[in-house]
Amino acid sequence: MRAIHWYILFASFWLLLAGCEQKTPANKTGGLEPVVAVGSQWYGHIPVWAGIERGIFEQYGFKVSWRFIGKSMDRLNAISSGEAQFASVGEIAMLSAMAHGNRRFYWVGNQDIAPGFEGLVARPGINSFADLKGKKIGFPFGSSVDITCRLLLRQHGLDPRKDVQLVNLEVGDVPAVFRAGNIDAALIWEPGFSQLVAVEGATVLAMDTDTEVYRHFGTMTGPDVLILGKTWVDRDPQRAKRFMQAYFTALEWVRVHPDEATALVQRRYIQQDLALIRKNMKKFIWQDAQAQHRVMSEEGIYPQAEVIVDILFHQIKAIPQKPDFREWVNLEVIPETPGSEREVK
Repeated sequence: MRAIHWYILFASFWLLLAGCEQKTPANKTGGLEPVVAVGSQWYGHIPVWAGIERGIFEQYGFKVSWRFIGKSMDRLNAISSGEAQFASVGEIAMLSAMAHGNRRFYWVGNQDIAPGFEGLVARPGINSFADLKGKKIGFPFGSSVDITCRLLLRQHGLDPRKDVQLVNLEVGDVPAVFRAGNIDAALIWEPGFSQLVAVEGATVLAMDTDTEVYRHFGTMTGPDVLILGKTWVDRDPQRAKRFMQAYFTALEWVRVHPDEATALVQRRYIQQDLALIRKNMKKFIWQDAQAQHRVMSEEGIYPQAEVIVDILFHQIKAIPQKPDFREWVNLEVIPETPGSEREVK
């Protein structure tokens, strides 16, 4: 009898535990599918913030949590580990991960074209590229500004490996390190770029729009790309497609309502003056769901990605091999339309 008694208690314990595990997600999300999205203060994340703040994701059955991760590669690692399911990252980090054999994510889109938001800024007394010789230049390695810096230096006759000292910095630390005078020049994207320019006597030596990549393709050096966790997608492809429909519905709302979107995210997500955000937002070209099959093609971003892969492999020697990035592309999760007219008004 004692054995039976203990058996009943043991079985009851596991039934209770199983019931708790099944109910936990619903209790925490009100029956909505939990999704973790990661990103920085960069404007390219505005559709996610708008989707959260306006309840668009909830209309599609998702409870999206936002987590700040400054570096693209760290965001990609969060997706690869399963800590997060969705992210926008810089193309450079994505291609580098592919080159190192990371197959735990899908490339599912390119949401914007936004060149002219990052550049090389020098401290007072440095007025030309010739003045940079022997100087320290700080930026986050493995990011778009890494390529921008190296391209600009080579275009002006400087060898990035011999003529200057490159310093690896965290994204959020770049403006402060520059202001403190611990580096002679720096590169970062908005909103940090405006902080560099605001330093008294600072000089903008060049922008990403001065690179050969921009002249040839009309894009920033490392465009924004959208990625989803592979395991999460494979478990339920229709769920992933529904999520992307929610995302592009939010993107369409941002495109139609730029001033409202700016007011919605200022202070809460971007610590920058409202007028400056509005000014910068006017430069953005948002690419909706219907544009993705054109953008993600040989007539779109693929040739640009090929050039970047070649630079990473041959010029910088930052990757061990040239990946065929097309093997990571999954456009089956892209909806035919962004959502209903009611949702974007």
